[in-house]
Amino acid sequence: MATSKATPKANSKSRSKRVPRGPAGALKTLINRRGSRYATVAFVDLQGQLRGKTVSVSKLESAIDEGIPFSADNFMLDFGDIKLIPDGYLTLDQDYADERCDVDWDRPRMLPFEEPESDLLFFVEYGEGTNGGKWDPRRLFHRTLDRAAAMDIVPTFAFEYEFRLFKETADSLRDKGFQQPKLLNEVSTYGGVMHQSLWAQLFKDMRNMCETMEIPVSSMHWEQAASMGEVALGHQPGFASVDDAVLFKTHAKSLAARHDMLLSFMARPIADDDGQSGHVHFSLKNRRGRQLFHDPKREHGMSDTQRWAVGGLQRLLPELLLMLAPNVNSFKRLAPGAFAPIAATWGIENRTCAIRVIPGKPSAQRIELRVPGSDSNPYLVATCLLAAAMWGIEQRVEPAEPMSGSCYERTEQIPDDQQFPPTFRQAIERFAASDVARELFGDDFVTMFAGTRLAQAEQFARMVTDKELERFLEMA
Repeated sequence: MATSKATPKANSKSRSKRVPRGPAGALKTLINRRGSRYATVAFVDLQGQLRGKTVSVSKLESAIDEGIPFSADNFMLDFGDIKLIPDGYLTLDQDYADERCDVDWDRPRMLPFEEPESDLLFFVEYGEGTNGGKWDPRRLFHRTLDRAAAMDIVPTFAFEYEFRLFKETADSLRDKGFQQPKLLNEVSTYGGVMHQSLWAQLFKDMRNMCETMEIPVSSMHWEQAASMGEVALGHQPGFASVDDAVLFKTHAKSLAARHDMLLSFMARPIADDDGQSGHVHFSLKNRRGRQLFHDPKREHGMSDTQRWAVGGLQRLLPELLLMLAPNVNSFKRLAPGAFAPIAATWGIENRTCAIRVIPGKPSAQRIELRVPGSDSNPYLVATCLLAAAMWGIEQRVEPAEPMSGSCYERTEQIPDDQQFPPTFRQAIERFAASDVARELFGDDFVTMFAGTRLAQAEQFARMVTDKELERFLEMA
């Protein structure tokens, strides 16, 4: 499958004309080198979807001074543009006005499946002081990174995504009412080389797609469930890692559609099978490059900083869970027996815990957060993880004793304050009532995010499902 090249090459239209300094000069140089005529500008919504538009080069250049306009009401749209309107946010005289968004000129990307004249992508963030700036997940992550920098902290993340592949298209599923979607392969083959060979072209195209976008890939394999794959993205600092995650999720779905398949990051698409995780690995260093999680003199190499980070996560995860499990379906993954955590437990190399500490050499000492599902928003996951860890470091929060053995077999040993809210609605209420969440993320974000999630919960509570009809229609 053809994709545009990852490395920009000189174009015959390049000009030696002198260009201005700063963003304008860098943009002009990039446009000339690429021979660009159009570019995509996109923000990230609360679901983690990229939403944007293609603009001409002249429009892009004018954005240096004027920004790019988008309406903040976009943050009240769910998947499929279903409206999620919190109480009190929209009135009859709502004007749906545009607000200025600022272009991130420092991090251009090259899109796959586009010609060189139109393959540039620029992320945008809603401007500070706008309504959108209070709700924008990328802007929220930006502010959290700024707080980390003030503490001389540089975070590194590496996202891992599980996904299901279906021998379907969006149209074929709609035609049969989303009933009995057909998996690509009905047999589970964990690490199965034969099946990876069978679908080698898809995996090759996925690697090429990532190379085009300059996304490092650590590994790809089939998981222990029918038609479930996993891609582990390479570790990257700050924005690079989280931008990688949203770009991968966006274009992996597009790639599958080009193969007449449907790729899903839904948290639990099959009722009697495990869900799909979005684990993230996390470490901290300072600006001089010293690893902050490693201390060779301590047990398991855990520094005080890593221990306090674990303490902060353990303390705050139950009330911040909504940022990691943002949909009604997310909580069908966070259930006993679904190989997903149900409480804020931690352990050394323990994959049944929510917080897995992985010892190693200084550059490998890290935390794996196993709570997020694949449906989670990478920016909200990274923001939650970094903010909770920094809160623990600032407060010097000591974690409980690590769990050994299977947490699933020791649920009676888990204290009440580590238990996750058992339902989506309870998680929403816990998040909305969290003083720490409001301190870390601002009242406006917490109110908006909790309000949109509550709107989703209420929509689903009113739905009449096929299973209800099957059970009650004739006999009730």
